Amino acid sequence: MARILFVDDDELEQLFAREVLSMGGHEMVAAGDGVEALRIYDREGMYIDAVVTDLAMPRLNGLRLIQRLRELDPRALILAASGKNADQLDLARRYGVDGAFYKPWDPEEFLRALNALLEERESRSRVVPGWAARKASA
Repeated sequence: MARILFVDDDELEQLFAREVLSMGGHEMVAAGDGVEALRIYDREGMYIDAVVTDLAMPRLNGLRLIQRLRELDPRALILAASGKNADQLDLARRYGVDGAFYKPWDPEEFLRALNALLEERESRSRVVPGWAARKASA
C-alpha cells in the first residue's frame, strides 16, 4: 500500500481518484490546489509515496507545484494530469515528472502506471535526504 497525495481542484475528480486508489490498495491524501499540497508535503512528505497533480488549478498551478516539490525533494515521485492542454503535459515532462497522463483517465491504466513507478522506486531504495533530520528535530 502506498500513500498518494492527489492534487486537484475538482471534487468529483478527487472522489473518483479516492475510489480508484482504494481499489488499488492505496491510501489517498487530497489537496485542492498547489498551496494546500505544499503545506501537506512540507508536514508529511516523508510519509507520501507519490504525488499526482492536475496542472490547471487556482492559486498555485500544477507546473509551479512540480517546481516547488522538486526543490523540496528532488527524488519525489510525481505524476501530472491534464485534460486541457497537451503542451502543459510536455512542460510537466520537462519539469521532471515521472509520469504524465490525459484526463479523463482510465483507472486500470492509471493504477498500472502508478504501481510500476512505485515498484521501480522501491527497487532503487529511495532515500530522502533531509527528511530524517527534519523528523528528528521536530
